[in-house]
Amino acid sequence: MKAMRDVSITLTISALAIALALAIAPASAEQPGTTDVAANAAEEANSNWPCVQRKVDKLTSAQIWDGPPVDDIRNWWEDKEVSKLVRYLISRRIPIEEAETAIAKFAGSTPEGPERDKRLTLLFAGILQESNSVRSSIVNGIERFQERQLARAAKLKEESSKLAELHKRRAAGEDVADEINKAQELYDWDARVFKEREDNIPLACEIPVEIEQRAFGLGRAIRFHMS
Repeated sequence: MKAMRDVSITLTISALAIALALAIAPASAEQPGTTDVAANAAEEANSNWPCVQRKVDKLTSAQIWDGPPVDDIRNWWEDKEVSKLVRYLISRRIPIEEAETAIAKFAGSTPEGPERDKRLTLLFAGILQESNSVRSSIVNGIERFQERQLARAAKLKEESSKLAELHKRRAAGEDVADEINKAQELYDWDARVFKEREDNIPLACEIPVEIEQRAFGLGRAIRFHMS
């Protein structure tokens, strides 16, 4: 079943903020420790999960639901009304109050009793599965981007080392001013890109949490209308 794709984000990952803020400082002979800064950035960006929030690979019903078992329900989408409503409810563009109203309307369309409970259970099963599908794509995207940030950190370290070597050569009397200027320009640009990615990481890391919180809230609203 095709998962809901209503989430539009720019996934950006990096090392710890302090290390990266230092990493964008211009590298030069007058700034000792630049190589160490780049090395620290690479060392601290050593995880594919850079978020402060604990990584949770998959939401389980036990975490957010106290109703009937849903883990083995796979045919919720066969109920066309349930299938349509699931996609509406998991969209983060829909205010939770409007979602709760839609759940109440859906519950009221079926007489109170076992049949209503069955359909509402199907509804939550769909919410859980589709929420996990969207959430998983986001978590995987965060980790893929972190791998690219690790490569950027390694590149910064190499560029910083090259700059340090060029400054040593200039101190020894070689005319390497042009090489230093070009190397410095490249370092500054790459460091800027690196830092820009860092600035967006908190937004990306909040999205899996928001999806979990929304699923919990929807589950609670569904349970309110069950026996």
